[in-house]
Amino acid sequence: MHLIESALSDTHREVLDRADAFASEVVAPRAAEIEAADEFPRNVIEEAGERGLLGLLLPEGYGDLTTDFLGYCLAVERVAAESGAVAETIQGHTFAALPIARFGTDEQRERYLPRMASGEAVGAMLLTEPDAGSSPSELSTVAEATDDGYRLSGEKAFGTNAGVADVHLVVARKRPRPEDSHGVSVFLVPGVDDATGFEFERVEYMGMRGHVTGDTTLDGVEVPADDLLGSVGEGFRIAMGTIDMARTGLGAIGVGIARAAFDEATAYAGAREQGGSPIGEYQAVQVLVADMYQHLAGARHLVYSSAAAIAADEGDTRASSVAKLSGSEAAEFVSRNAIQIHGGKGYRKGTPVERYYRDAKILSIIGGTSEIQRTTIATETLDL
Repeated sequence: MHLIESALSDTHREVLDRADAFASEVVAPRAAEIEAADEFPRNVIEEAGERGLLGLLLPEGYGDLTTDFLGYCLAVERVAAESGAVAETIQGHTFAALPIARFGTDEQRERYLPRMASGEAVGAMLLTEPDAGSSPSELSTVAEATDDGYRLSGEKAFGTNAGVADVHLVVARKRPRPEDSHGVSVFLVPGVDDATGFEFERVEYMGMRGHVTGDTTLDGVEVPADDLLGSVGEGFRIAMGTIDMARTGLGAIGVGIARAAFDEATAYAGAREQGGSPIGEYQAVQVLVADMYQHLAGARHLVYSSAAAIAADEGDTRASSVAKLSGSEAAEFVSRNAIQIHGGKGYRKGTPVERYYRDAKILSIIGGTSEIQRTTIATETLDL
């Protein structure tokens, strides 16, 4: 039961009910298959759209269910409890759709948002670069003005849904290159099969199998003037405008993974017998369970405090960094100790707790590493 359940609105409860049905009926039966195949689960994402889970944060009219950021976090946590890969795919898609909703022209919104809300079109944000991380002021991807629009050249790394997306939000700087973030802009680029000079090479990771990311090369990709998102030089505000939401959302994914690992571990501790008694009766196991619950409950409280503040337009950077840090660390701590409780059985490939542990690790890296979150928390606290 959520710590904030008594404060949920009817809309929040409807979102949670839909997310629960989607997670249990669609994701759970497919989770092992998604993990084994390690392929983009497009039909699962389309089903999420059909059930109204891809347009939760979009303006009314683009989906059949609109909620605030708290409702979104409730949904993504529930999905993550069955598959971190599906939850992260939805997260990447959502934070590609939001900038279009906020900064797009009427034509751009109508072109993309109905299809993104339904799951017909998948979105990706391409910000991070091999040598620049996610700092807009250090980007080397350039946008050179042409008679008809812009020509993009550069390299991008990571980017959830990159390569499989139907619309990529590419963050680039104008040429000549300013030495700050003022020349940074965002461009709407179609799928790799529809843009000449746009190439993608997928990178496989130890976890989140089924979640697609990789390295993207733009070699003179032509972008019409109408596919500039917002204004020239507005890219920093667009790219960073949802960073607090995105980090809190990643914290919610971490809570979902931690929740699944905790449930798996406690069920095993009650069923597995050693010396004629369930191992849960042994103090060593009880200490692990208590510590796991402490991490899970604490992270959930911090994530939903940040989510509720954002929903009330009172969010702040420190709270979102705390949410992201606590959610990712809870996921790793709880899943690691879930393996410990399972012993050798938990270390076997293909077991749920083994998957949770591998999926959890990436959360301490993406969206700003745990070290970056700690630095942010400290600087915001000390007002540096």
